Order: sequence, then C-alpha cells, then structure tokens
Amino acid sequence: MNNRKHKLPVTIAGICLIGLIGFKDTGIFVKEYISIDDATQVAFNEEKVTIIGEKEDAIYEIARNETIRTNKTSQKYRVKVDTYILDKPEAKPIRVLREEEILQILKFEDDYYGLFNTEDGIDGYVKLSDLEAIVEENTSYGVSKVDKVLTDNDLFYTLIKGETVAIKDFKDNIYTIVDEEGNEFKAKESYIDLRRQKERATRGNISRRGSSVTKIVQAAYAELGKPYVAGDTGKRGYDCSGLTYSIYLNTLGIKLNRSSSSQVSDGVEIKREELVPGDLVFFRTSGKGIGHVGVYIGDNNMIHASSGRREVMVSSLDEAYYKQRYVTARRIINN
Repeated sequence: MNNRKHKLPVTIAGICLIGLIGFKDTGIFVKEYISIDDATQVAFNEEKVTIIGEKEDAIYEIARNETIRTNKTSQKYRVKVDTYILDKPEAKPIRVLREEEILQILKFEDDYYGLFNTEDGIDGYVKLSDLEAIVEENTSYGVSKVDKVLTDNDLFYTLIKGETVAIKDFKDNIYTIVDEEGNEFKAKESYIDLRRQKERATRGNISRRGSSVTKIVQAAYAELGKPYVAGDTGKRGYDCSGLTYSIYLNTLGIKLNRSSSSQVSDGVEIKREELVPGDLVFFRTSGKGIGHVGVYIGDNNMIHASSGRREVMVSSLDEAYYKQRYVTARRIINN
C-alpha cells in the first residue's frame, strides 16, 4: 500500500473562489484521519480543508468529531468594482452597482453569473468575477470532558464537565477556546469532546453556569495575599467565611450565611468526587463542628483565608491537615 500525505493549503483567495461556486466552509482536522480508496491511503492531520458537507456530497466522508470549522462563507457578496446588475445574463442593465455594495445570493445561474438581491430590493444577474464572497470566522462547539480552570495572564475560563464550549481553532493538539467576550484560552485535546456537538453544542447553550463560576474563581484569585482578619469581610482583610461571603455577594449578588458553620446550609450538598470550581469546601478545625471554609478552584486546590498563615492563599485538599479534617462540600451555582 502506498502512503501519501495530502496537503491542502487554503488561501483567502481560494476561499472566496469556493464561495462563488457554492456555499462551502473551511475547517481543520483535530485528529489524523485515514481514508483508504483504491488501495491508496490518504492521511490528514491538522490540515486545513474545504468542508463540502457533513456526511453528504463529500469526496471524503468525515465524522463530525474529526474536524472543526474555522471559516464559513456567508450568502452575502461584496462588489469589487463598479459593474451592472442585469435583467438576464449578458442582457439589459437594470442599474450600476457601486464598489463595496453588498448583495445577497439567490442562486447560481452558471459558472459566470448569479442571481442576486441588492440592499434596495432589486433582483438581477451579476458577473461572479466582479464579486467577492464575504468570509466570516466560524465558531465550532464541543462539550467539556473535565472540570478545569484555564488561565491566560489574569484571565480565567472554567470548563465544567458535560457543558458546552466555543472552539475557535486547533493546533499542535491544543484547542483554542473562546469566552463570551472573545478572550482566548488554550485547552488540551483530551479536555474536549466533539462527538456530542451535534446533539448538545450550540451557541444557544454555551454554559451560563461556567460563566458564573469563572467570575467566582477570578474573584477568589484576585484576593490572594490579602491579610487574614478575624470577623472581616474585606475592609481590612478576611476571615475564611468572610472571604466566601464577600466573593459571592460582590460577584454574583448571592448572599450566603455569614459564618462557616451556617454556610454549610447554603446551596446543595455534593460528594467530594463531584467537586467543580466555585463549590465551597468545609472542614472541622476543632471539636465536631464546621470551623473553616474555602472556594474550590479545581485540580484538588482551594483558595481560602488561612488563620495559620494569616493570609488568603491556595492550598491543596490533599495536604495532611485538610485531608484529615475535610467534612463536606456545597454547590452554590447550579445553573
């Protein structure tokens, strides 16, 4: 069997040409795809390709979880040079089309002309060579397989297992995730599942919960290094429950009970193996009652106001002190 690696460079000019011939998007492979045809093995891996269709009318039939879309050709076209809109191909002019006018495609007549609609409501035929397709950056969608906080300088993004994420690109086995404000974050390939995107992942169901959790996590990180002050909620510093109380109140307007022993009644109880960022974790520090609380931030870590270290800091739940004293956890953000 002969192996050959197909290289399919896609330039902007090529995308525009494709757009004039038909509505075709471009995408990139997120894993190596092997197609065997006529005893020839064709391999693609992280290569940009033209997506003709999803399991229909395609030269190579590609499963949905093997590519993400990176560009899409809209049904709108821009006039490149002054030209005419005609009542029929190569027939009587209706009016002059000026450079930069935007037209809506109605149908392609042949390789030379298409039927278009102008912004002032005129239908007519225009030479395709006088137009350029408007190509838009596309967003694909997947589902998170992990509970994980992604960071980029001082920005944070929270992946919550089973919830939708927006994907902009894929390179070197890394996805580029985009938040609702357009900030970009890098996520390992193993964090994202594309197989479920058809049934689960759309712009309409991008995780609102994830956005709220991200705000909580970011607010907790912002308090690192602040001093421990018994009974304080941020004026001079924080005690443990003063930190959690202030973060939720000031970030999401959620008013928790004030003490750690009473905050254990807020939200809903969850098991330790169910922890996701933003959850509250509770500990017994003396006697049998709750005496300490922190904000879980993923990777088995929490941010808390430590009376022993006298500051807001990050600690692992696996540290001997906290592992022995862990009692329960509560989820405040459910949707």
